Amino acid sequence: MTRILAALGLCLIVSAADAHKPSDSYLRLSVEGATVEGRWDLALRDLHERLNLDTDGDGAITWGEVRGSRQAISDLALASLTLTADGTPCVLRNEDLAIRDHSDGPYASLALTAECASPPVELGLRYSFLFDLDPTHRGLLYLRFGGTHSAILSPARPDFAVSAEHAGGGALFLRYLREGTWHIWAGLDHLLFLLCLLLPAVLQRQRLGQIINRPLLLRDMDFQRLEAVIGHPRIHPNHRH
Repeated sequence: MTRILAALGLCLIVSAADAHKPSDSYLRLSVEGATVEGRWDLALRDLHERLNLDTDGDGAITWGEVRGSRQAISDLALASLTLTADGTPCVLRNEDLAIRDHSDGPYASLALTAECASPPVELGLRYSFLFDLDPTHRGLLYLRFGGTHSAILSPARPDFAVSAEHAGGGALFLRYLREGTWHIWAGLDHLLFLLCLLLPAVLQRQRLGQIINRPLLLRDMDFQRLEAVIGHPRIHPNHRH
């Protein structure tokens, strides 16, 4: 019973740890000719760390407060992302701002458009959003450019470059494996969640073992009682000289 209560208590701690979970943003881009279009979803809690979106201090961020900070959000986002076509910078603009819900809360969703000097053979990207405040932050990139490309952008790897002919599936798999392992290890809530999944299985296995061994225990108890009634020692069936 004590172990079960301890397991439940550990699971409850996950809720408290959620406030310190590593943050992510979601960047989806598509290249058509010399134009790059897409959306960039940034968590409101992350933007609030920079811009103090809760202007009235009531503890809740409203759409009106987000809309009132639209220019500041746009300036921060555009300063944190650079696109290049064959080494030449593309002109990046924010065309619209909306709110989207993700599993971990509301996000500001920016509609992006970038105009490049010419259709790129190689597209380059540099990402720096929130890295100076939160080194656990990750930018999750999904790119359509002569195929489908993905990347995890981090302080250690803020740059990404790809040509229209290169998908790089093997390197991408290794990068996701490495980054995913680190992402779980760095997040206390992730580790606690894994423990919550494993502990019930361990406790159930221990309980099952006790149930299986119980007939042997009862048999030993019966022999002891019989010896007490007869008044002299009894040779245990499993005893060997």
